[in-house]
Amino acid sequence: MDAPLDAKTPRTHRGRLERLGIPRPLAWGFLGVLVFMIGDGVESGYLSPYLADEGLSGSRVALLFTVYGVSAGIAAWLSGALSDLWGPRRVMWTGLTFWVAFQLLFLLVAVPKLNYPLLLAAYGLRGFGFPLFAFGFLVWIAAATPAARLGSAAGWFWFAFTGGLPTLGSLVASGLVPRIGPYRTLWAALLLVVAGGLIALLGVRDPTGRRRLAPRGERPLSTFLGSVTILWRNPRIGVGCLVRIINTAPEFGFLVFLPIFFTETIGFSLSQWLRVLTVMFAVNIVFNLVFGLVGDRFGWRRTVAVFGGVGCAITTLLLYYVPTAAGSDYPLALLVAGLYGATLAGYVPLSALMPSLAPQHKGQAMAALNLGAGASAFVGPAIVGVLLAPLGVVGVMWVFAGLYAASALMTSFLRLPSETGPRARRPEAARPAGDVAGLAARAGGTLLGHPVRLRPDPGEDVELILFDVGGTLYDDDCFAQALYRAACDLGGGTVDQAEFWNLYDEQRERGAGSLHRAVAGAFAPGREEELRRLARRHWHYPAEALYPDVVPVLTALSGRYRLGIVANSPRQVLAALERDGLRELFAVTALSDDVGAGKPDPALFLHALAEAGVPPDRAVHVGNRLENDVRPARRIGMRAVWMLRGEASHAPTLRQLAEPDAVITTLTGLPTVLARMATEGPAEGRAAG
Repeated sequence: MDAPLDAKTPRTHRGRLERLGIPRPLAWGFLGVLVFMIGDGVESGYLSPYLADEGLSGSRVALLFTVYGVSAGIAAWLSGALSDLWGPRRVMWTGLTFWVAFQLLFLLVAVPKLNYPLLLAAYGLRGFGFPLFAFGFLVWIAAATPAARLGSAAGWFWFAFTGGLPTLGSLVASGLVPRIGPYRTLWAALLLVVAGGLIALLGVRDPTGRRRLAPRGERPLSTFLGSVTILWRNPRIGVGCLVRIINTAPEFGFLVFLPIFFTETIGFSLSQWLRVLTVMFAVNIVFNLVFGLVGDRFGWRRTVAVFGGVGCAITTLLLYYVPTAAGSDYPLALLVAGLYGATLAGYVPLSALMPSLAPQHKGQAMAALNLGAGASAFVGPAIVGVLLAPLGVVGVMWVFAGLYAASALMTSFLRLPSETGPRARRPEAARPAGDVAGLAARAGGTLLGHPVRLRPDPGEDVELILFDVGGTLYDDDCFAQALYRAACDLGGGTVDQAEFWNLYDEQRERGAGSLHRAVAGAFAPGREEELRRLARRHWHYPAEALYPDVVPVLTALSGRYRLGIVANSPRQVLAALERDGLRELFAVTALSDDVGAGKPDPALFLHALAEAGVPPDRAVHVGNRLENDVRPARRIGMRAVWMLRGEASHAPTLRQLAEPDAVITTLTGLPTVLARMATEGPAEGRAAG
């Protein structure tokens, strides 16, 4: 088959990007967002006075910006909802089109004629542009980035977003307006937006963003409404939305009354206050990146709670009490403003945490997150408007500090699915989600073959791990018993048990050929399809069929890799996974009933890879059958791990052992295998263990 699009990328370049926390397939998107947001932010510092100079009254300018803000808030929510329906790439194209089309209307007709209804319509509708484009890319990041790097990727997104709007955008305006005038500067902003949009949309080739994110078969109306109903369907998402509102509500509230407090009460000049504000946002930009990286190592929830919630509660009070006590001590004011900007960035990992709370509905989760971002622009000023008169500045600052402290407590409810399943109380499952190397070190002899040298921590060459179900996660005896009952149904209950199990064992040791066909040939000639149908009706996985190593190993692996299922199992397996707290650990589920192809057909594997947006050479499949699991996976360029349990041969030959990349006897050997793969990298025909 053709090599992946990025197969010729040098490993040194690939590794450098990923060490920085930038997902290589999405790298051009971050640059595109930065350039786009620079263009969008050009007008932020001067559009209001420019329109006033052109003859618009202050109230009309205010209404113009209000309509724009409402449009942007709605679009922020739509970016997630529409990504579920259309895919993030199409949402980004829609945002770019809105921005360009209505900016042209604004510049060519509305501004020259100073037609207020047209100004209101053009500028208001243009407000849909940047949230659909930028937040559509944020959804793409959440859908395509492995969990181990999602916090870092979110940090890079906010670094690009806030670096462009308003920081570098205002800087560009300060250089262009004196030279070419305010009107032509707006045209320059349009060129920057177009350039940034094309860089992202033409440069990013990751396939995840080209398809809808909602589960297959879900109705469009249900998907769309789900981006609202998820707030109470999944209470953790509702709490996360509240935390996101609290994140920036005080920031927007500060802009209402702190300018007056610092200039009239503390005694700063207006230019000094503006520089205080500049330092606050400049530090915030840098720490957006810092806390994205910290979140991946310290934990997303802990980073939000400690550095975001508790940190902002403290620095909010410092922002009032330090200037009050020190007076017009300008350097000290700059310091506390910078501290607030830094702790404000402590909420960045929320962009990684929210989609991970609902891996089957990442677009809906991001819609809720973006809804919180939009609502904060209203909630903060509203709190100030209601409470400033009765409580004064100090009272409002304590209210905001209390909200930040409350958000720190709320994060205790934002536990990932892997931390909340019915087996999450087991000591093994309580280990940190990323402690893969720890499990590997304890694996002992579960990897078949001589011991291997381990790195302190696995590398990130592997992004996706796909699992078979029967014999790998659940006891294969469930399938064998279902097949026996189906054979009895067709044979009138006359199937000899000893004969059936002899045939079953013989077929298992051979490791090739269809078991359905063999059983039908022996007990129901010419009725193979009927046998298959009856067997699927009897095929269930009770709770006791779950192997004891599954929960602790998959819980640990889910913190570093994306997980998926590729199986010929019936749809009933999804209910079993849900019951056992495993369903939400899997970002990809490819069942033969849904895809229309069954193993050993490589189409089932290719479907799972396409759904995940991961090339074959960065994926591993774990299964217990050579014919159905190992061979088709390796045929398309994946690495394969043979699990010796269930239907696997109990006495494999040396020739069979040479086929997979590794052989394990329990899942606790898998982290060892992954560590070895990270050390050695992919290789053709590598012998087991």
